[in-house]
This record gives sequence, C-alpha cells and structure tokens, in this order.
Amino acid sequence: MFDFEEGKKVISNELKIFNDKFSLSFFAEDELLHNALQYLMPQKGKQIRPILVILGAKLCGEVTDDTYLIAAAYELLHSASLIHDDVIDNSLQRRNKPSLNKIFDNKTSVLVGDYLMTKSFNYIYHTYKMEQIGLLQKLSIDIIRGELLQQQYSHSIPKEEEYYSVIKNKTAALFATCLQAGALSANGTTQQLDDMYSIGENLGMCFQIKDDIFDYSANASLGKPIFNDITEGKVTLPLLHAVRSADEKERINVIDILNKDNVDIDDKTFIYNIVTKYKGIDYSERKMKDFCRLALEKLDIFEDSEYKTFLSGIISFTADREF
Repeated sequence: MFDFEEGKKVISNELKIFNDKFSLSFFAEDELLHNALQYLMPQKGKQIRPILVILGAKLCGEVTDDTYLIAAAYELLHSASLIHDDVIDNSLQRRNKPSLNKIFDNKTSVLVGDYLMTKSFNYIYHTYKMEQIGLLQKLSIDIIRGELLQQQYSHSIPKEEEYYSVIKNKTAALFATCLQAGALSANGTTQQLDDMYSIGENLGMCFQIKDDIFDYSANASLGKPIFNDITEGKVTLPLLHAVRSADEKERINVIDILNKDNVDIDDKTFIYNIVTKYKGIDYSERKMKDFCRLALEKLDIFEDSEYKTFLSGIISFTADREF
C-alpha cells in the first residue's frame, strides 16, 4: 500500500513552513477561546487539505506566500465544519478523543467553530485576490447546502443522485477547492484550474464513500462509532443500494428503524444483514473506485513529477485505506 508519510517528504519543507504559520491560529488572548483552541490543536489528522493546496500549486507552478494563507484557511474551515457537525449530530467523539462539545458545551463549540470559519475568511482576505475570496465564498455555500440537503433526506431513503449531491457539496467541494485554490495561487491557467477542481471533486467523492463504507465495518480502531450514520437517520450508499434491492417488508423495516429515537442492537443487526445480503458494500466499493479512476485519468493530463506521483498515491490510498 502507498506510504502516505513517505510521500509527504516531497513537500516536507513546504509543510514545515505551513505548520509553523498554522500553529499561530490556535492562540488567543481570551481564556475560554484559548483553552478550546489548544484542545483542538493536537488533532491535526493527516492534513490532507493543506497538502492538496500545496500540491495544486506545485503541479501548476510554484508555492507562494498566498499558498500558505490559503492552506491555513481551508484547514480552519474544515475544522470549523467538523465542530459544527459534532454539535448537529450530538457526536461526543472525534478521532478517538472526546469531541469539543463533550469537553466544553454546544454553545461554546458553535462559537469556536464560527471563530475558525471567520478566521479562514481573514486568511483569504490577506491574499488580496478577489478570485480567492470568490472560491471560499462558493465553498462555504456548498458546504452549508450539503448539510441542509443531508437534513432534508434524513430519516428517509434518498435517490442515489440525491446522495451524491449531498457528499459532493458536503465533502468533495472542499477537496476540489483546495486543489483549485492552490493552482490559482501559483497562477495556473484556466484549464489547469478546471482540471484541478475535477481531480479534487472525484477524490472527495471517493473519500466520502470510503468513510460511509467504514460505518459498516467491524474495525473499532476507526475512531468513529459503528453504525453512527444509521443511528442519526442517515442513509448512505451501502444501505441505499441494499434497500433498492430489498423486498417491501425489508424496506418498511428499514424506514421504521430510521425513524426510531433509539436504535438498538437488534436494529443494527438487521441493517447490517440487509447490507450484507444485497452486497451494499461491494456496490459502494465499485462506485468509489469509479470516482478514483476519474480523478487519476484527469491527473494523467499533467506532466510527470514527484508531485504528480504523490497526488496519484493519495488518490489510490484513499480507496485502499483501512482507517
């Protein structure tokens, strides 16, 4: 399997500069805000979004000061969206740690999320590029629209196209904009900007479908409660496909479970058996790989380089990862 940490070495200098600048985002004069930011600071994850910004710049030119501002902006925006997600979903765990709303409270968490979102706009403002401001504004609208669509389709069985619309706005748009904004910071051509967006969007679709598959995994090391989506009344691709193939009695049972206040172990077992019986995971993996293939095909347009190899590895890793 692709070694993600080894791959990062091709942009190790850029990531060091980014992290030195980004760490300053987590200090504040006010005690409550500072404590909340310090709690969030170690939760870096793989930093896939700033990596995409940097790679977008490298594939279309050179990294600039604007590139680092943009990378920080989109990482903060992502952090803000996760905080808001945890409040909306009443999730009490994030990456094997108590979520911010568990440690503090919902009100504080929403305000900290708002703070990070506003700070992301401040970073983009300091690029003094209207095009960059426009990209962030569009992305913010996409993310909010995705959340609202998810709410609209909750506790029901959406069409497959509706499911794709949710994840395209809620997840894929951020991947796409990271690559596109990075390319823009390096003065990429209009065609390069379009290609970067397409690569990122398909990568993001692949990423989210893989996450949705994980929700039916028995691997408890994922840092996410098993069957979390169904507990929240969300129907993702594995179950969506299974329900489409199920008989009427099975479909009615699924809808009844979706509308329960408390989903018990018998309900989860029934859902798991339905997904297994109608090969919902197999179908989802095929669709996921289709999106990854589209991303790789578009990336193939670019000249060979160590940066292209790294991005290609990320795309393949997204489909093959086990966490």
